[in-house]
Amino acid sequence: MTGMAKTPVAGHLFTTNENCEKLSKNKAQGFHHIVAKLLYLCRNTHQDILMAVAYLCTCVKSPNTDDYKKLMHVIQYLRGTPDLMLTIEPGEHPRWWVDSLYGVHPNMWSYSGICMTLGKGVAYSGSNKQKLNTKSSSEAELVAIDDAMGQVMWTRHFLAEQGQYVPTTTIYQDNKSTILLDENGRASSSKRTRHLNVR
Repeated sequence: MTGMAKTPVAGHLFTTNENCEKLSKNKAQGFHHIVAKLLYLCRNTHQDILMAVAYLCTCVKSPNTDDYKKLMHVIQYLRGTPDLMLTIEPGEHPRWWVDSLYGVHPNMWSYSGICMTLGKGVAYSGSNKQKLNTKSSSEAELVAIDDAMGQVMWTRHFLAEQGQYVPTTTIYQDNKSTILLDENGRASSSKRTRHLNVR
C-alpha cells in the first residue's frame, strides 16, 4: 500500500463492480483486520476517514479486489497526513450538522453523516448506512436527522446533568425541502411524505 493520497475517500467509494475477483481467505482476513484498526482510529483521532471506514465495514464479509483498492486509498491518505491531528478546544454551545448521501449504496440505501462541535474541533461524529430505502434526497435528509436525534438528546441531557446551560439546539441542514418539513410538519407535507409522519 505504498504511495500517498490527498483525500480520505476515493472517487469510486460507492461504485461496486460485481465482476471483481474475491480476495483469498488470508487476504480477506487481513482486510478485516485493517478495517477494524481503522474503525478504532476514526473514532478516536482521525474522524476525517469515518465515511470511508463506515463503507469498508459493509465489505468485510466478502471483500473483493476493488474493496481492497478503496482500503489502500485510505491507508495512502493516512500516510500523506501524519501531522494532521484532532484539535478540540472548549467554547460555545453544541452545534450539530446533519447530512446524507441519497441512494449511493448498491441496494439504494442512503448514508447519514452527523457531527457536533463544542467550541473548536469536532467532539462527536458519526456515519452510517440508513436502515431503510427513501424515495428522495429530502426524505434521506429527514431520516438522517431522525437518526441523529437520539445522540442530540443524549448530549443535551448529559450537559444539563453536568450543570451546563444548554440553549435551544440548532441542527444545520442544507436541504430546503427537509427544512420546511421539519419546521412546518403537516403543513409542508403531501402524499409523497405522509408516510414519514412518525419521523
